[in-house]
Amino acid sequence: MNVIEAKIRGVYFINKDINMKKTLLASSMAVLALSHSAQAAPLFPSATEVAFDVAESLAEFQKAAELFKHYRAEQAKNIEIPTLEELVYQQLIKQDKKVTPTITEIDEKIQQSININNDYIDNRLIEHHRDLDNKLELLDSQHSTIQAENQNRFAHFQQNLDNTQAFNKVRFTQLDKKITKMEKQANSGIASVAAMSNIPYSLNTRFSAGIGLGHYRNGNAIAAGAQYQLKKDLNLRSSIAWNNADSAVVGAGIAIGW
Repeated sequence: MNVIEAKIRGVYFINKDINMKKTLLASSMAVLALSHSAQAAPLFPSATEVAFDVAESLAEFQKAAELFKHYRAEQAKNIEIPTLEELVYQQLIKQDKKVTPTITEIDEKIQQSININNDYIDNRLIEHHRDLDNKLELLDSQHSTIQAENQNRFAHFQQNLDNTQAFNKVRFTQLDKKITKMEKQANSGIASVAAMSNIPYSLNTRFSAGIGLGHYRNGNAIAAGAQYQLKKDLNLRSSIAWNNADSAVVGAGIAIGW
């Protein structure tokens, strides 16, 4: 069923509605006097209301009649009347043609906005990377400078340490030599004393002389001495020793008896 047929069917129902409203108008007029004389609430719609309804129904009927005449004229011309589905489809096509340019414009604006945002993000990323590269280059330069300073300080410290170690080594070597020399001199002195104390003397003679040897660790010595009796109760004694430390030891003494 197309739109025209549906509206033609509506003419019949509109006509029935008009007849019913005419009957209702007559009934309202019949009881109008009774309603006003008794001053009671009206039991039915007023005549004015019914008249308005009838007028509206008549207007709808006239529109339907005009539509029916148009339909008959179109049928007489053998013009094909589209169905409701076709009319809806045509309207949709018209709306789609109107909406499609708008959608295209929206898509273009969206794509333009996306491109602008992408360009902004790319530029920000480039600036960020450039700033980061500059900072890294600065840090690398500072690190190289600090590393060079530390290397120089370490080299200077190492040089001072080497000099100190060399100086200490020389000093310790000298000290060790001195200790060794002093030890040898001490041992030689002990050997000299041992040699001098072991010189034998004759007691029954007025003059006597002798020699002696001494040894202590790495010290060696030879000694010679003489004793002279001035009186029976007065003796003189003297001795000298030479050791392997190239030093001499001399000793002398006097003895008095009573």
